[in-house]
Amino acid sequence: MKKVLAILAIIAFFGVIRYFYLNNPSKNETPFAICMTKRIANIDCPGCGGQRAFHQLLNGNLIEAGKLNIFIYFFAPLLAYIFFSFALKPFNINFPDIDISTKKLGLILLFFVVFTVIRNLPF
Repeated sequence: MKKVLAILAIIAFFGVIRYFYLNNPSKNETPFAICMTKRIANIDCPGCGGQRAFHQLLNGNLIEAGKLNIFIYFFAPLLAYIFFSFALKPFNINFPDIDISTKKLGLILLFFVVFTVIRNLPF
């Protein structure tokens, strides 16, 4: 049963990849609404531009992807790694664990907060 669920998850993963490859969020070709942080607080969070950047990354527009959201270069491979490390366990394919200390996690979160503040300064 775990293998079946893993296969379904992998199929869904590639379905999402295909969807974002074919549909450009910049042209309102996706049903996803505006970010809740943007809607409620009217600020750009660290994830703003992520869907557009992901679309550009999948289409080989690496520079445009970075302009839309610089974190795409870090998070796209990281999330894929985490996903496949869980999805392939039922097939006895093991990935090395990612070990992030509490201190490193705190620094990453602090970086996101500083990035968010700087990103929203009016200059």
